[in-house]
Amino acid sequence: MDRAGKEQTLENLKEKFAKSNAAFLSEYRGMTVEKLGELRKKIRACNGELKIVKNRIAKLALKGSAYEGLTDQFRGPIALALSYKDAAGVAKALSESLSDTSPFKLKVASVGGKTINEANIKALAKLPSKEVLLSMLLGALQAPARNFACTLAALPINFVNVLTDLKNKKEKTS
Repeated sequence: MDRAGKEQTLENLKEKFAKSNAAFLSEYRGMTVEKLGELRKKIRACNGELKIVKNRIAKLALKGSAYEGLTDQFRGPIALALSYKDAAGVAKALSESLSDTSPFKLKVASVGGKTINEANIKALAKLPSKEVLLSMLLGALQAPARNFACTLAALPINFVNVLTDLKNKKEKTS
């Protein structure tokens, strides 16, 4: 790659880091091209991107970004996964690619400016998606108002039921 190509790659990578909300580093040594292609598709479905970049260019692109703490982790063949929307979805796609026989290994990630290790990435992968979490929060916020409205609506209904029972009892006795 010539100098102009490297500079273009550097600028593109800087833009991608600026757009992303999470970055995951993993070691892909020994992975087949087919498996790497499948992983790319899974990550793309989660509004993310998997890139294989030269470590030197990646380190230069990280300078001044929120992911600068990852600079020391760029050693050996590194696959860089960036999340543009939901970090949990990308973490889930990466975690699904892990197996006992797979050479793929998670190294470290940066989510919201915090560097997390492999165990925390796996924990992030177990979380529901952002949309599901927001709907759960909305349900929890609406529950007290809904319960109060149901209680208020139940009072007149119960009163009418009591009056109907009294009417029925008086009709039976007369």
